[in-house]
Amino acid sequence: MAAGGAIFNDVHLNAVDAKARVSLPAAFRQTIDIRCNTGKVAPGLAKTLRMSVNSALGCIEVSDGLNIADTEEQLTAHAARVSEKTGELMSDVLDELEAKTFPMMKDVSFDNDGRMVLPERLREKAGIDREAFFVGRGRRFRIWAPRVLQDRPEGESEEVLKELADMIRKRTGG
Repeated sequence: MAAGGAIFNDVHLNAVDAKARVSLPAAFRQTIDIRCNTGKVAPGLAKTLRMSVNSALGCIEVSDGLNIADTEEQLTAHAARVSEKTGELMSDVLDELEAKTFPMMKDVSFDNDGRMVLPERLREKAGIDREAFFVGRGRRFRIWAPRVLQDRPEGESEEVLKELADMIRKRTGG
């Protein structure tokens, strides 16, 4: 569930420095601020993102506190339905669902200027080095290595790929 229409949209190409720091796009910071001040996000988690690698695509999937809270609710509701249908203990079903969902996520905090450090394991698996391409996906967003996305164009729409090519062209003066 989005918070009053506050969703992640648009695309942004940002530099990653030698210490693996990247700036979260200002529009995404504003969206996070709106979404995480709905009363559903635990205090202190408004500037924490949960990241994991989408191994099928080769990018980093990012959720804010509201998306994680919604995911927790959905898992609990699903576990209750499965439990009712199968007779399994709800706690066993929920434990299995959580084991598939949360272990490989990394918590990443960002400062007031939106700077954050991308975890080494995630950067390596996603192939991110000098540039990070942010793609809004509604309730969450993705971070791509531009070359990885160009090699796997099925990961995003044709329009997103054209935007990436334009941004790279402008950045390199080509």
